[in-house]
Amino acid sequence: MGSEKQMPKNRIHSARTSAKSKVKIAALGFSLALSLNAYEAQAAEGAASNYFPGGYGDFLVAVAPEPGPILVDLNLFYSADISTAVLQGAVNVGVEIDAYYNLIQAVYVWDVPDLGGRFAVGAYVPLGYASLDATIGMTSVSDDEFNLGDIGFIPASFFWNFGNFHINLYELIITPTGQYSTGNIVNVGRNYWSFDTIASMTWFNAETGTELSLVPGIMVNTSNDATDYQTGAEFHLDFMANQFLSETFAVGLHGYYYNQITGDSGTGAILGDFQGESFGVGPAFVWVPSFGGGKVAISGKWLHDLHSKNRMEADYGELTVVVTF
Repeated sequence: MGSEKQMPKNRIHSARTSAKSKVKIAALGFSLALSLNAYEAQAAEGAASNYFPGGYGDFLVAVAPEPGPILVDLNLFYSADISTAVLQGAVNVGVEIDAYYNLIQAVYVWDVPDLGGRFAVGAYVPLGYASLDATIGMTSVSDDEFNLGDIGFIPASFFWNFGNFHINLYELIITPTGQYSTGNIVNVGRNYWSFDTIASMTWFNAETGTELSLVPGIMVNTSNDATDYQTGAEFHLDFMANQFLSETFAVGLHGYYYNQITGDSGTGAILGDFQGESFGVGPAFVWVPSFGGGKVAISGKWLHDLHSKNRMEADYGELTVVVTF
């Protein structure tokens, strides 16, 4: 940033605008991003949720990408533990989880002048690996699983901008397509539908390269028919403060807040409603490499839980590659 102090103001503006145009190819893939379908919270069935903390935004999350196809490769890493959880209808104690998911997402963006912005649809297919150690009754158990996860669809995503302010409204539908069995200790699927309604908002100053973004959402879940367990409605908020240091590189401080706003229900909810709450923060970066010709963006982040109530204390990692065509 020091060298930029000697640059004319119009040149700084040009550099920041160029950074915005390059990095915004990643915005849709990040802002629609995606859920870890492995066990991750004491609130909800199986110490789990279809919400992955920090997974709904990175850089310029509400800025509309250019029209055309986008391909996203999202890698999610997760490590956590909890004292007590319900897994496949049984009470487990001393639960430790490690998981890795790879999600391939395809998105297509259109200009929609009649709506005053842009419109997109998309879908992702996850492959997941999860390992679990726990105690059921007096017996210690350990298991791992690699399989197809729950496929997600984005049937509608709308983008608008008003000067430095950008808005993205979309719906994410997560389907119970992943591997799931009540006879397994660990599953990579959840065996229920989730409907997540999300609004992302970005303020970006191209002159200074400064960005502030919020991504709130409400996730509603259907019942797991195999266990008669319905996870309550979940409020989640991802937030980002980012600074572009050059045309091709930015750093940020990211975080999330989670609050289960209605309790779990059904005969399978043998430990009660367990409305959880948690909060975490961590560093993030994005890089637009020169070899990609401005059509490739690579981002990463790590979040650590600072507060957890009726939820696992966890670390969350992401590494994402976005390609536009």
